[in-house]
Amino acid sequence: MATTEPMTQMETQFRRVADEAWSEGEYDVLDEMLADEFVATHYQLERSFRGVDEYRALIETYREAMPDITIHIDELVVSDDCVTCRYRVTGTHEGTLRVRGMEIPPTGKSVETPGIVISRYDGDRCVEEFNSPHALGMMEQLGVISGGSTTTDEASA
Repeated sequence: MATTEPMTQMETQFRRVADEAWSEGEYDVLDEMLADEFVATHYQLERSFRGVDEYRALIETYREAMPDITIHIDELVVSDDCVTCRYRVTGTHEGTLRVRGMEIPPTGKSVETPGIVISRYDGDRCVEEFNSPHALGMMEQLGVISGGSTTTDEASA
C-alpha cells in the first residue's frame, strides 16, 4: 500500500544530496546539508572522506568520469536518526575513473550498479555516511575485470 505521508526532513535532505550534488553537480547543497564534522566512509574505496570539501571532491571525481551519473533511489527507510537507502547508479564512462589507486581510461560503456548507504543525522545536518556500492559489478561492466559470476538460470542448468 502506498503512503501519502509527507517526507521527513532527513528524507528530503538525503534526496537533495543524491539529486542535486551527485546527479546534477550542484554542490552548494552540501554546505546546507552536511555537518562540519561530516565523515563519509566508502567501502569500495577503503577510505573515509572528512568534511564538505573532501566529499565534494569525491563526487567531482565520479562526475568527471561519468558526466551523466545519476543516483536512482530504489528504496528509502527512515528510522530514528538514520536514513537507509538501496540505490542504483547509472552513467556512461567518458572520463578517467580513479578508484583505489587505479586510473581507468574512458571506455564509453554505460554502467548500472546497485548499492546501499546508511546516513546518520544530528538535528538538521548529516554527520555520517556509510556507503557500499557494488564496485565489482561496475568494474565488470566497464571490462576492467572479467566476470566470473553466473545467473540463477545458468547455475541451475
